Amino acid sequence: MKLKLSKKTYYTMGLLGTALSLVQAIAAFAGGSMRLLDSAVFCLTGLMLLFLASVHGTPAADKRSLFCCFLLLVGSMFFSIPLLQIILVSLVYPAFAAYEKNRDERLTNQFRAVCIGDLLWMGFRIVVLLGEVKSMMLPANLAGLLAICARLWLMFSLYKRERDER
Repeated sequence: MKLKLSKKTYYTMGLLGTALSLVQAIAAFAGGSMRLLDSAVFCLTGLMLLFLASVHGTPAADKRSLFCCFLLLVGSMFFSIPLLQIILVSLVYPAFAAYEKNRDERLTNQFRAVCIGDLLWMGFRIVVLLGEVKSMMLPANLAGLLAICARLWLMFSLYKRERDER
Protein backbone atom coordinates (compact mmCIF):
# COMPACT_ATOMS: atom_id res chain seq x y z
CA MET A 1 0.00 0.00 0.00
CA LYS A 2 1.41 3.33 -1.03
CA LEU A 3 0.49 6.46 0.88
CA LYS A 4 -0.27 9.37 -1.43
CA LEU A 5 -0.04 12.81 0.10
CA SER A 6 -1.03 15.95 -1.77
CA LYS A 7 -0.99 19.68 -1.20
CA LYS A 8 -4.54 19.31 0.10
CA THR A 9 -3.14 17.14 2.91
CA TYR A 10 -0.55 19.75 3.78
CA TYR A 11 -3.08 22.58 3.73
CA THR A 12 -5.18 20.46 6.09
CA MET A 13 -2.21 20.45 8.49
CA GLY A 14 -2.06 24.25 8.27
CA LEU A 15 -5.82 24.48 8.75
CA LEU A 16 -5.60 22.28 11.85
CA GLY A 17 -2.70 24.34 13.21
CA THR A 18 -4.63 27.55 12.70
CA ALA A 19 -7.72 26.04 14.35
CA LEU A 20 -5.57 25.14 17.36
CA SER A 21 -4.42 28.78 17.43
CA LEU A 22 -8.07 29.77 17.61
CA VAL A 23 -8.63 27.42 20.55
CA GLN A 24 -5.59 28.93 22.25
CA ALA A 25 -6.91 32.48 21.66
CA ILE A 26 -10.30 31.58 23.12
CA ALA A 27 -8.53 30.07 26.14
CA ALA A 28 -6.61 33.34 26.56
CA PHE A 29 -9.93 35.21 26.75
CA ALA A 30 -11.02 32.79 29.47
CA GLY A 31 -7.81 33.48 31.38
CA GLY A 32 -6.16 30.16 30.63
CA SER A 33 -2.83 29.39 29.10
CA MET A 34 -2.31 26.51 26.72
CA ARG A 35 1.41 26.39 25.99
CA LEU A 36 1.15 22.84 24.65
CA LEU A 37 -1.13 24.08 21.87
CA ASP A 38 1.49 26.68 20.97
CA SER A 39 3.99 23.88 20.38
CA ALA A 40 1.47 21.89 18.33
CA VAL A 41 0.70 24.97 16.19
CA PHE A 42 4.42 25.52 15.64
CA CYS A 43 4.94 21.89 14.57
CA LEU A 44 1.92 21.74 12.25
CA THR A 45 2.74 25.06 10.59
CA GLY A 46 6.40 24.14 10.17
CA LEU A 47 5.56 20.73 8.75
CA MET A 48 3.06 22.26 6.34
CA LEU A 49 5.68 24.71 5.04
CA LEU A 50 8.37 22.05 4.69
CA PHE A 51 6.08 19.49 3.06
CA LEU A 52 4.77 22.08 0.58
CA ALA A 53 8.38 22.87 -0.33
CA SER A 54 9.08 19.17 -0.86
CA VAL A 55 6.19 18.50 -3.27
CA HIS A 56 7.50 16.95 -6.48
CA GLY A 57 7.59 19.47 -9.30
CA THR A 58 7.75 22.58 -7.11
CA PRO A 59 10.02 25.17 -8.77
CA ALA A 60 13.23 26.12 -6.94
CA ALA A 61 12.05 29.70 -6.38
CA ASP A 62 8.89 28.42 -4.66
CA LYS A 63 10.94 26.04 -2.52
CA ARG A 64 13.11 28.98 -1.42
CA SER A 65 10.06 31.10 -0.58
CA LEU A 66 8.48 28.36 1.50
CA PHE A 67 11.76 27.59 3.24
CA CYS A 68 12.19 31.29 4.09
CA CYS A 69 8.72 31.22 5.70
CA PHE A 70 9.87 28.18 7.68
CA LEU A 71 13.03 30.02 8.76
CA LEU A 72 10.92 32.94 10.01
CA LEU A 73 8.89 30.48 12.06
CA VAL A 74 11.97 28.78 13.50
CA GLY A 75 13.59 32.16 14.18
CA SER A 76 10.54 33.23 16.16
CA MET A 77 11.07 30.28 18.50
CA PHE A 78 14.87 30.31 18.47
CA PHE A 79 15.64 33.88 19.52
CA SER A 80 15.16 34.79 23.17
CA ILE A 81 14.55 38.50 22.51
CA PRO A 82 10.76 38.96 22.91
CA LEU A 83 10.53 41.89 20.47
CA LEU A 84 12.31 39.90 17.77
CA GLN A 85 10.07 36.90 18.43
CA ILE A 86 6.95 39.04 17.99
CA ILE A 87 8.22 40.55 14.74
CA LEU A 88 9.31 37.23 13.23
CA VAL A 89 6.16 35.30 14.13
CA SER A 90 4.09 38.17 12.74
CA LEU A 91 5.84 37.82 9.38
CA VAL A 92 5.32 34.07 8.86
CA TYR A 93 1.72 34.05 7.64
CA PRO A 94 1.93 37.32 5.65
CA ALA A 95 5.00 35.93 3.85
CA PHE A 96 3.18 32.64 3.19
CA ALA A 97 0.06 34.52 2.05
CA ALA A 98 2.19 36.65 -0.30
CA TYR A 99 3.71 33.49 -1.77
CA GLU A 100 0.26 31.98 -2.35
CA LYS A 101 -1.16 35.26 -3.73
CA ASN A 102 1.64 35.38 -6.29
CA ARG A 103 0.57 31.91 -7.44
CA ASP A 104 -3.17 32.68 -7.44
CA GLU A 105 -4.56 36.22 -7.72
CA ARG A 106 -7.91 35.05 -6.32
CA LEU A 107 -6.27 35.08 -2.88
CA THR A 108 -5.72 38.85 -2.84
CA ASN A 109 -8.44 39.53 -0.25
CA GLN A 110 -7.14 36.79 2.03
CA PHE A 111 -3.61 38.17 1.66
CA ARG A 112 -4.78 41.65 2.67
CA ALA A 113 -6.75 40.32 5.63
CA VAL A 114 -3.77 38.28 6.89
CA CYS A 115 -1.40 41.25 6.54
CA ILE A 116 -3.74 43.69 8.30
CA GLY A 117 -4.59 41.21 11.06
CA ASP A 118 -0.99 40.28 11.76
CA LEU A 119 0.15 43.91 11.62
CA LEU A 120 -2.50 44.94 14.16
CA TRP A 121 -1.69 42.00 16.40
CA MET A 122 2.04 42.75 16.24
CA GLY A 123 1.44 46.42 17.05
CA PHE A 124 -0.71 45.67 20.07
CA ARG A 125 1.69 43.02 21.37
CA ILE A 126 4.62 45.43 21.07
CA VAL A 127 2.66 48.10 22.97
CA VAL A 128 1.85 45.59 25.71
CA LEU A 129 5.43 44.27 25.84
CA LEU A 130 7.48 47.45 25.54
CA GLY A 131 5.03 49.98 26.91
CA GLU A 132 3.95 47.64 29.68
CA VAL A 133 0.40 48.81 29.07
CA LYS A 134 -1.59 46.00 30.64
CA SER A 135 -4.88 47.71 29.77
CA MET A 136 -4.12 46.93 26.11
CA MET A 137 -4.27 43.16 26.69
CA LEU A 138 -7.92 42.92 25.64
CA PRO A 139 -7.43 44.84 22.36
CA ALA A 140 -4.28 42.76 21.75
CA ASN A 141 -6.24 39.55 22.24
CA LEU A 142 -9.02 40.81 19.95
CA ALA A 143 -6.44 41.71 17.28
CA GLY A 144 -4.98 38.21 17.70
CA LEU A 145 -8.40 36.70 17.20
CA LEU A 146 -8.83 38.80 14.05
CA ALA A 147 -5.43 37.68 12.73
CA ILE A 148 -6.22 34.03 13.43
CA CYS A 149 -9.59 34.31 11.67
CA ALA A 150 -7.84 35.81 8.63
CA ARG A 151 -5.35 32.92 8.69
CA LEU A 152 -8.22 30.44 8.88
CA TRP A 153 -9.84 32.10 5.88
CA LEU A 154 -6.58 31.82 3.93
CA MET A 155 -6.00 28.18 4.88
CA PHE A 156 -9.60 27.21 4.14
CA SER A 157 -9.40 28.96 0.75
CA LEU A 158 -6.20 27.07 -0.08
CA TYR A 159 -7.72 23.76 0.99
CA LYS A 160 -10.87 24.46 -1.03
CA ARG A 161 -8.83 25.44 -4.09
CA GLU A 162 -6.90 22.16 -3.98
CA ARG A 163 -10.08 20.16 -3.42
CA ASP A 164 -11.85 21.81 -6.35
CA GLU A 165 -8.89 21.36 -8.70
CA ARG A 166 -8.90 17.58 -8.24
